Amino acid sequence: MNTDDLEEKLARLHAIEEDLPESLLHLRKYDEFVIFGACTHLYRSRPQDEADIAAVEAELGVEIQGDYRDFLTRVGAGAGPYHGLLTMAELRDWAEDMKLAGEFPFTRADAHRVHQELQDWQPGFAHDWFKGIEVRKDLPGCIAISEQGCTGFTMLVTTGELAGTLWDMDEWGWMPARAPSSGIPRGKPIDLGPTPTFIPWYDAWLTESLRKLTP
Repeated sequence: MNTDDLEEKLARLHAIEEDLPESLLHLRKYDEFVIFGACTHLYRSRPQDEADIAAVEAELGVEIQGDYRDFLTRVGAGAGPYHGLLTMAELRDWAEDMKLAGEFPFTRADAHRVHQELQDWQPGFAHDWFKGIEVRKDLPGCIAISEQGCTGFTMLVTTGELAGTLWDMDEWGWMPARAPSSGIPRGKPIDLGPTPTFIPWYDAWLTESLRKLTP
């Protein structure tokens, strides 16, 4: 799986949403989209200029590497999990007054431990939820790449032994990123493991979304 594969699957998902089979019309929401968050990004992506990315890196003291950087420059910010991928301007707004250049505090051992705890977790009541590592929200060594809604974000680690991995963060805690929600549950969620990276995370969203839109 690479950036070209993701771009092809994204185009297929957009085409299905635009011409939804009659058998799935009952899934339409008030915003006229089935997939959660599509009303925000409208399946539109805008490539991010390399100079803009470099400027954000210099300003925030971080380094954006690998598949995520390649995706930003070739496909772009916008269409993606939850409410979409943040643009460089949105990332600047999110990072205002934050110190991001330090060392990300979690280790690979932490990631494996929390992932296993999530696998073993059973909710105690209907509105119970897994909290992960309960620490403050403004940890160093990571940047937000997607807003999940309410207080949640998907974070990309930029320093330390977990650099390049993704974490879910909200006001309750931190945990290795799970497969992004597409809305209506259908089938068993994709397990991204304890150290998920951008390509599998984005592909899990595409895969689950296409599954929901396939009669």
